[in-house]
Amino acid sequence: RRPPACSGVGVGAGRVAVLKSSQSNIHNDNDNDETIISAEIKELMSKHDPILLFASKLLPAATAKDACAMYAWCRRLDEITDDPNADLSTIQQRLNEWEYRFDELCNGRPVDGMDAALTQCLKRNKGSLGDEPFRDMIAGMKSDAVNHRRVKDIEELELYAYQVAGTVGIMLLPLLDADMDRARTPAIALGKAIQLINILRDATPDAELERVYLPQDMLTSENVSNQDILKLKSSDGYRRVVEKVADRARDLLMEAENGKSSLPGLGPLFVQIIVELYRGYLIQLDQMNYDNLNTQGDRVRISTLQKIAASCKAVSAVYFQ
Repeated sequence: RRPPACSGVGVGAGRVAVLKSSQSNIHNDNDNDETIISAEIKELMSKHDPILLFASKLLPAATAKDACAMYAWCRRLDEITDDPNADLSTIQQRLNEWEYRFDELCNGRPVDGMDAALTQCLKRNKGSLGDEPFRDMIAGMKSDAVNHRRVKDIEELELYAYQVAGTVGIMLLPLLDADMDRARTPAIALGKAIQLINILRDATPDAELERVYLPQDMLTSENVSNQDILKLKSSDGYRRVVEKVADRARDLLMEAENGKSSLPGLGPLFVQIIVELYRGYLIQLDQMNYDNLNTQGDRVRISTLQKIAASCKAVSAVYFQ
């Protein structure tokens, strides 16, 4: 695991000194530095979200560059929250530092190359891309910075899914020159669907962090205990809860699919490929009888052949139906 991006940033006077030093270095960046930063961002995507890296290749170069800058910011924020070697107070401090860093990059004072990439993205999209979705995402990540993370019901789960993933859809819309009024709802639906599926996919590593994202009211109704989940003990009741959340994710994917025509250019194809790939996760989960607790720690994965097949299906859905 890559260390959290702000782990070397102190507090108080030390923080200011580090920021000033880092910002001084940013001003000396050149084209070679940008190439290195771009490669580092792609490495992050390849490691954590290969589906999104694959889909980003459909975007125009400038748009893909901005989208990848957003991804890097979001991913590094996520890694702060998920650092297994940090205690709770350290994570909370790092999240506060990350929020401070966001303020700095918004004011043209990025700390490092990846922050600088987002600064440039915000400048290029000034007027259409605001800071609200970024701050909503930070709020969602802060909700994870607690002991024994639990989610009360499906409404709370969907709020969290909006904060940590639906916000990404809002961030991307200005880059795609989309009609915000028409595209906002399906974009949020796509982000929420992705997050729900990621939660189902990552049940085992989340259990290792003592996190249970499945709604507590659903688990209670099926007589499923959190302790059993943390011990990776599946049951018929547990699998029924997983299936219900998967069904909600499936509905959100359909909502995103139905709204893809609100996007210009290759936007509909971009959305359709993501929809098809994440449907692939749900299909495999169904084939596993919704048992996503694996004592070997393995996750459902999408092969290269499946990616190609999903792309062909997406092209057919967008252009020949």
